[in-house]
This record gives sequence, structure tokens and C-alpha cells, in this order.
Amino acid sequence: MERETRKRLQALEELLDSWKSVAVGYSGGVDSTFLAAVCARAVPSRAVLMHIETSFSATPELVSVERAAGSGQSAFGLPLISVPLDPFSLENVVRNDENRCYYCKRAGFSAILAEAQARGIEVVVDGSNADDAGDYRPGMRALEELGVRSPLLETGWHKDEERALLREWGIPVWDMPAGACLATRIPCGEPLTDRKLAAVRACEDYLHEHGLHQVRARLIEGSLQVEASSEDMRVLASEGDSADVGGGVSAPSEEGAWRVALPEEMRAHLAGCVDGEVNPYVVLYSKGSMNR
Repeated sequence: MERETRKRLQALEELLDSWKSVAVGYSGGVDSTFLAAVCARAVPSRAVLMHIETSFSATPELVSVERAAGSGQSAFGLPLISVPLDPFSLENVVRNDENRCYYCKRAGFSAILAEAQARGIEVVVDGSNADDAGDYRPGMRALEELGVRSPLLETGWHKDEERALLREWGIPVWDMPAGACLATRIPCGEPLTDRKLAAVRACEDYLHEHGLHQVRARLIEGSLQVEASSEDMRVLASEGDSADVGGGVSAPSEEGAWRVALPEEMRAHLAGCVDGEVNPYVVLYSKGSMNR
């Protein structure tokens, strides 16, 4: 472990140790898993994990939570508490305007706070880190209003640093792709429905099963646009028709974007998951492109 990482880890552990008790909003993603692992090391008798059960969670995060919990009701040796939330019961979330994330985050962490207060837990924390500081994240405003702390952000952690330590500690989510709730796959202004999110989940699960790592299934007015990392696009290009778009992967556009043709078998399967058309080209993954 590098010296700077060791110092940052010590600062994080000291911050956690300054609280009498702490509840971690645990999604199963890289950030909350790293925070949970540090709590298990630094304050194992004073920390619990609280997982919001919601249909908005993507499959990789759900699998991560199940794997961490194993057969018992604990993860990393910490109690794991499920907090149910039905986002489709919230009109301001279903409406899906530019503040949808704010309303959803506020509802989820209000439920966690109520559970924590009922158990006499002093502080509730989330996994926001230093990479999130410059992003468009209305949900962070909700966390600030509720008094939820973000110890990874406060002590300057970046996701690549978290991944390195998770790998060193032998925790398998170290290489999990960056995640976000399934609602981010629907453009703001289009109401959310269970049918739309089920289609997104089915498409992304299928793409993951075929070896793609960082993908998004964006559903725009019922039609599907797949986004993928440059590495995944090269995998797709190697499987596709080399005569299509010049050897599989196109040259960069003026905006610097790339595109690659979806293999016909994949396109046919995805078409069966959605009501609209499937764009025959995969474009470069763009973080947060549906959040505005």
C-alpha cells in the first residue's frame, strides 16, 4: 500500500471511529462495498449496513449484496438490514423530471434514517466519493438536507483507489463496472414504468452474460440505444461483420465518439425485449447521459 493511500485510509478510519455508531447505505457497488469493508476493519462492533430494496437496483449490485450476505443476515461480519422502498409509489419519482434523483434519494435515505434512529444509531453515511463532487447529482442535495455524511468524499477517496484496495483485500467487486440505478436509462421527461425498467434490466443482463462489462441499455421513447466502453466495443467488433462500419469499429466522429455494429444475433434478441426499435449501432458509453 502506498504511503498516501495509507494516510488516507487512516483518516477514513479515524473519521468512522469518531462516531458512536454508524449505518452505511449499502448498494453492493464498489463505493459502498469499500466503505463497508473499512467499517468492518475499523469499527466492526459499531457499524451496520442498510440496503434499500428497490426495483431500481441493477442486477450486478443485487448479486453483490446477495454474495456479501451469503446464507446469513450479515456482510463482512456486519449486520445487513433490508429497507424496502417502492419508488413507483412516489409520483415525483415516476414523473422523472430533472429532480427525480433528488426525490428518490431523499425517500430512500429518509427510510434508512428512520430505521437507524429506531435502532439508536448516531450517523448515517453513503458511498459518495471525490469523483462525484463535479457530477450532476441532485441526490447529493437530498443527502445534505438529511444530514447524511459522505466519509469517502470527506477524506478524498477516488474510485480507482478503492478498487486497488478491494483487490488487495480479495473482495471480488473490485472490478465491478460503474453502476447507477436503472432509472438513469430513461431520459428525463419520460415517465418511469415497471415495464420500461424490466426491459432495461433484461437487455443489460443479456449483454453482461455475453461478456460485455461496461454497458448501458438506454430506452428512448421505447427504442433501444446500447452504449458500451471502448473495450467492449472492440469485443463486439470482433464478433460482428467485418464489412460493417469499416472493420467493425468506426473512426472517431467530430465529437470523438465511436460506434460499432451490433452482431445480428444480439440485435434480434434485444429486439424481443423492447417495444420499439433497436439502434443497429452501439455508441460509446457516456457517464450520466440520461440524468439531465
